[in-house]
Parts: sequence; structure tokens; C-alpha cells
Amino acid sequence: MPRSSRRSGGSVLIAAISGRALARAAVDAGLRPLVADFFADTDTQAIAHACRKLPGDIGRGMQWPAVARALQALTKAAPSPLLGVVYGSGFEDRPKFLARIAKRWPLLGNDAATVARIKSPESFFGTLDRLGIAYPPTMTARPVNGAGWVAKRRGGAGGSHVVPSRLQRDAVNAYYQALVEGRAVSALFLANGRRSVVLGFSEQWTAPAPRRLWRYGGAVRPASLPESTEAAMARAVALATRAFGIKGLASADFVLKGNEALLLEVNPRPGATLDVFAGAAKPLLDLHLDAVLDGKLPRTGLKLKGAAAAAIVYAPRSVIVPRNMTWPDWAADIPKPGERIDKQRPICTVLARAGTKGRAKRLVETRKSIVLAKIQKAEQGKHRGQKDKREPNTPNGTPERQRQGGTARPRPHR
Repeated sequence: MPRSSRRSGGSVLIAAISGRALARAAVDAGLRPLVADFFADTDTQAIAHACRKLPGDIGRGMQWPAVARALQALTKAAPSPLLGVVYGSGFEDRPKFLARIAKRWPLLGNDAATVARIKSPESFFGTLDRLGIAYPPTMTARPVNGAGWVAKRRGGAGGSHVVPSRLQRDAVNAYYQALVEGRAVSALFLANGRRSVVLGFSEQWTAPAPRRLWRYGGAVRPASLPESTEAAMARAVALATRAFGIKGLASADFVLKGNEALLLEVNPRPGATLDVFAGAAKPLLDLHLDAVLDGKLPRTGLKLKGAAAAAIVYAPRSVIVPRNMTWPDWAADIPKPGERIDKQRPICTVLARAGTKGRAKRLVETRKSIVLAKIQKAEQGKHRGQKDKREPNTPNGTPERQRQGGTARPRPHR
């Protein structure tokens, strides 16, 4: 019997800032997900066998005592043999937590040392130099003339941490990179520590906001690239895989300057494009476990029909999620009824599939407008019926996507 068949029905712990996409991938692979994340969103709770909301906020990041307690409680709730822990975003800047997890549970992904090497700019870009992989000019000291440079947080995930270099205050935890204008393209790949296979390419776009000019907007596949560009990106992935010993699902983010691919970063974990690459003959998390546990890789990339896109719906102003909101089936990361979401914070994710990349992207943009219109209509109806009543407090355990004191919904990126 194949190893993947023996795993079917097993339980898997998932730890991430937002674990819904990983939970969906686990169910697609025939596994029972047990999720610890910052939101415990409505659909995450519906998908997972059990779900624990991590206390705290995104600004402070993962805290080990909370993570350990949540994983321990979820372990006790496992309905079938536990395979181990699959992690998503949230550990890039604290890989020591992965070492602690590995002492208690099997770690189904890259180990702490691998993540630390990849997320250290000195180690990562020094290795790219040695391998001959092109990347934008990068330095760890603040540039004398900051024009045309951005500052990035060490171990940062996503784009909200990227700011013009002149605005960076914490120079100790930052590095600096020349801003290159071009297409943002990500390669989703699978690796076994020695070899890699690029599963597909997606193109990403930003949703700029004040002081967050490179905030993630969404992603669409396929990216429609020249064969020579795809080959160059696949070569960079293959070299990085061998140099760092990357295992499992991961992504490599590039900026295309013309047809030249410049590598920005590698995220050694399942990332934000899980939604747009879902639906292949073999589920993504099955492929991940095959690579991590058995060293097995497919011969080719994913064979997917048409195009798919995912985009984030940001709140144009502070909103309260209507208690009578009916969410369409193409919405994901659905907040709880009565939850407060601050201005410019993510409300949810919208998904779309279509025949072409252009149609899929246009469809998610339309669906973003539909969600905002539904919330506005529900709010107007509430105000008409309750002119003199104050909005009730959110129930215990409901995260508030607020700037201060609450849990702001993260950018679910890479």
C-alpha cells in the first residue's frame, strides 16, 4: 500500500497566523486538521476537526507559551493517529520555536536551522552570490542616499513590513534592498532537500495603503511567462534547494525586470497561493508529505485547467461584520458575526476561477465590490432599525481586527 494511502485519515496539527488554507488543503488530502491560529475564523472552525485561537496580536507575533498550550490541547483532541505539525506563516522571525515544536511533535516541513539560514539576509544573499543567482542590490546597513531603496524586516512575511528606507526606524531588525519596478511573480515548488520541481507560477499585485505601499492585494495563475524566464526561475529554485536543503512545499518570489528574473526571497513553507493552485489530481498537502517524509517528487508541475485568482478585501473604513451576513461560497477567511474590523484591515479573501488569467482577476475584483456592498447594505439596514441603539460588544473569544489592542487580520501572503 502506498505511503500516502496509509496516511489517509490521520490527524495533522497546523500552526500559522491564519490556518484556513492549510486546513482546506489537509481535508483535500484526506487528513483531519487541528488548527492553532490568530483568528479561528468561521470557515476555519467549520473545516477543522478542532481549532484554537492563539491569544495576542500580530504585532507581537507568535508567543511560545501560547503556541505550546494550543498544540498540546489540540493533540488531545486528535481523532486519529497524529502525523505531526505543518506550519505556515508566523515562524520566519522566530525559527527557535520550530526547534521547540520538533522536540515534542514530528515537524512536517523544514527544520529551524534551514528557516534561520534562509531568513537571514547575510546567509541568504551571500549564498545567492556564491550560486550566481541574480537579485536586486541588497545591504544590511542603511544606504547613505535612501532614494530608490526599501527597508524590509528581517524574517518578515508578506509586504506590509516593507517601507521606504527613510521611514525605517528599527535599523537593527532591518535590511535594505533597491526597489526594482517590474512584475511580481512567485514560483510554487516542491523539494526533497536535493531536487525540486516547480509546480506552477503565479503573478501577484499590491493593494497600496498609507505607509503600506507594497501591501499584498492578490494572486492569479497562470503567470504567462516566456519559456526562457520560467527556465531561469526553475534553475534558481533548483540551486537554492540544494544549497539550503529545502523540503516540502515552498515558494520563491521574483521581480521580473523585462525578462530577467531577480530573486527576492524564498519562503520555506506552504504559502498564500495554496488557494489558486488547489484542484490538481493529487492534493497539495499530499505532495508536501510525500516530499518531506519519503523524498518523493512528481515528474512535472501541476496540470490545472483554466485560471484561478484570490484577492484580499480590505475595509475602507472601520466596520462591524453584520450578524445576518450571508457569505457567498467564493468567500474565505470569514470573520465572526459582530466582529469589528478596523479601517484598512483585511475583511476576508475572495476566490475566482475562469477560463483566462484576465477574467479570473477581473472576477475577484468584482467579488471584492460585492462583499463591501453587502456589508454596507446590512449596516444601513441595521442603522435604520436601531437608530438609538449602540452596537453590542463582540462576544468573548472574538478577535477584533483593530490597530490597537486587538488582533489585526494579517496579510495572508507567501
